[in-house]
Amino acid sequence: MFLLCRRVSPTNIAEDVFLKAQEYLASSCQEFGLVFPESRLIFVMTQEQILTFKSGDTANTQQVLLGFSIEVDRLLA
Repeated sequence: MFLLCRRVSPTNIAEDVFLKAQEYLASSCQEFGLVFPESRLIFVMTQEQILTFKSGDTANTQQVLLGFSIEVDRLLA
């Protein structure tokens, strides 16, 4: 029922990070954001989909905080 956002550090193993996100989604979290600052990627995950936003894109929420969006480059500045 809430949005979590996790900034992923270069030392995190990608598979571990995605597994943790799936755990949150399985325990009633509606939406989860993963921020990869080095590669300038943002993943917004829900139980139904995973959206990818890259430099130049505008990331937006899907289920929580409807209407919220932010430019990837601005978020990672």
